[in-house]
Amino acid sequence: MLDKVTEMVAHMIGIFQITVEEERLRDDYLKIKALRSDAPQTDPLAGDPAQFKAAYQLGDFAPTLRLLKSLPDAPHPVPEAAPAFPQFPPAPFFPAPEPGPPEVEVAMMMTGIGGARMALMLEPPGSVVIVTWQYNHLIDNDLLLLGESAAVFVDPAFHMAQLQGWLELAQAVTPIFGDGLPPLEESAHDYALGLHQQIQETGDPGLTGLTVTIQTGAAAYGTYENGERVETALKLDDVMPAFLSPDSAEEDATDPTGEPAWSPGPFKGLDGGPDMHSSEPGHAVVAGANLVVNQVNIATGWLDAPVIAVMGDVIHLNLISQTNMLVEQGQFGGAGAASPSAAWNSATMALQASAPALEGDAAAPSAAALALPSNWVVTRIDGDLLMVNHVQQYSFMTDFDRADIVFHSAETYIGLGDNTVINLTDLVEIGYGYDLILIGGHMITVNQISQLNVLIDTNTVTYSGVQPGDFSAGDNLVFNGASITGTGIDSYQPMQDNFARAAEELAAGGRSIDESVAHDSVFEGVDVLRVLYISGDATTINRVDQTNVLGDSDQVHLALDNFQSATGADVTLTAGSNAAINLASISQYGVDSTVSVGGEVYDDALLYQAGLIDTDADPTGVDLPALASEAVAFLAEDMVGPETAMEQMGIAPTAPEDTSTPDMMQTMLA
Repeated sequence: MLDKVTEMVAHMIGIFQITVEEERLRDDYLKIKALRSDAPQTDPLAGDPAQFKAAYQLGDFAPTLRLLKSLPDAPHPVPEAAPAFPQFPPAPFFPAPEPGPPEVEVAMMMTGIGGARMALMLEPPGSVVIVTWQYNHLIDNDLLLLGESAAVFVDPAFHMAQLQGWLELAQAVTPIFGDGLPPLEESAHDYALGLHQQIQETGDPGLTGLTVTIQTGAAAYGTYENGERVETALKLDDVMPAFLSPDSAEEDATDPTGEPAWSPGPFKGLDGGPDMHSSEPGHAVVAGANLVVNQVNIATGWLDAPVIAVMGDVIHLNLISQTNMLVEQGQFGGAGAASPSAAWNSATMALQASAPALEGDAAAPSAAALALPSNWVVTRIDGDLLMVNHVQQYSFMTDFDRADIVFHSAETYIGLGDNTVINLTDLVEIGYGYDLILIGGHMITVNQISQLNVLIDTNTVTYSGVQPGDFSAGDNLVFNGASITGTGIDSYQPMQDNFARAAEELAAGGRSIDESVAHDSVFEGVDVLRVLYISGDATTINRVDQTNVLGDSDQVHLALDNFQSATGADVTLTAGSNAAINLASISQYGVDSTVSVGGEVYDDALLYQAGLIDTDADPTGVDLPALASEAVAFLAEDMVGPETAMEQMGIAPTAPEDTSTPDMMQTMLA
């Protein structure tokens, strides 16, 4: 409330302001009025009405057409022209109940009427080359000092050097197949033969404690889990760490495609972490629960035909290499024990026919004769035809936390970890299908997946006062999932003479084929024969390289003196529950093909699965054997020597604080 004098003064000031504003508006209005008075005076527009006059009147309908007499009938009926494109059932590129190549548009040019010859035009395929490089680098080395204890922490640079040493060891026991992509301007023949030679020479590195499974040839096909052949692949949701696992009440969807259970979607099962804003009452400290994911899905149906003739060699290679490294070390000061962790290598290789299996009377061959092609069209490519997909994914994450924590409030959530890093690539390529493909060079197909996981989880947990109510360590996951599947089985046979002559004539500059090729019995039932000639190589390379490097070395001290009387709540600490996941699938769609080969056939496959585990903290805490002494000797002496043993970490000197972080990636990528 204002006193009377102040209120009167306020009213006077308000009235004065209103008066001033009115005068200002009046001045502006007078200026506008003066400008308006100077505007020229114009009379209103005078519009004359339009005059219309129609000199004609509409009468009744009276056409003045004079009909001519019909021409005499032709002595013989005029033959109908053949259709430009035969009417046969569609043949989609993806698997369908009726086998057949995908349709390619055929254009027709008529040069006459009746029995005139048709000029057909066929579109040639193009090359496709996709190179994808995805890189994630996350450094989350937190320092949190809430208490006043005398806790001294180890510098993160020590853990960074330790992580680099384990990575070098993992790379040493992982086979390297090929040094990147071959020069695409040259033939990939030598590159593919080199890979085939490496498949023959791949063996066990012989390191004690390293579990290795190698399968080659036909034995590599099927589903393998950690070296054991199984009927179905496991579900990723079933092995996720507890902190990251999805809601158990969620129903599992049935996958009708028959893909492995770990591949339904890129982010399925990765969002199950608890919400920090809806956590249960109490105090929660999350120093782990980190997630790194690399995922690639490649589906191709670029080029195929039921009949293929190759003048050179045929090379078809499928390779899957998987390596997991999991290192768990820690001191928990009696707070609890590490939960079991999991390391999984899951791989599937499978081929299936594009034509459905016939049963009963349908399986018997039909006695009715089918017509041979009445027309054919040839398109050509002078040079090599390439279909290349190269995807490289690399994720590097460190979560080296140092925390001295004391609780004062009723509820607390401290998130030092819970990081998520994802690389995702999804490619779908659908191309061309023909009835016959003639290749003057080599036909090369290479499908390759290389996966490497390195997860280091070394924790030091101390506390004063009461013991933490819920302590979680371990429960880590390293998972490699790879799938190479194909629809359409190739069967090989020696080169036929008619196909060889046709390829030689086309190589000499010919533009078409003769009836010895077009009327081959393999083309019965085809109306217009679509032929593709490639003077060079037909090269298909699908290569996926995935690497996850995750370091979670936490040092946590909990000051819990008089904790229950001060807050009356429990403390939960999550120091593990990390996951490093690689997922890759290569799916090729085509038709069952008969391949005539003029050279050699190299058809091989390789499956390499390896696991290397160190469990000094708790040898029973991981589902694989402990690390051998040979592996420890591989590491630098300054990393595993007595001066840096785990029992000394709590009292190791700490380097001065610095705002910068050691960038060890420069060394690893050099």
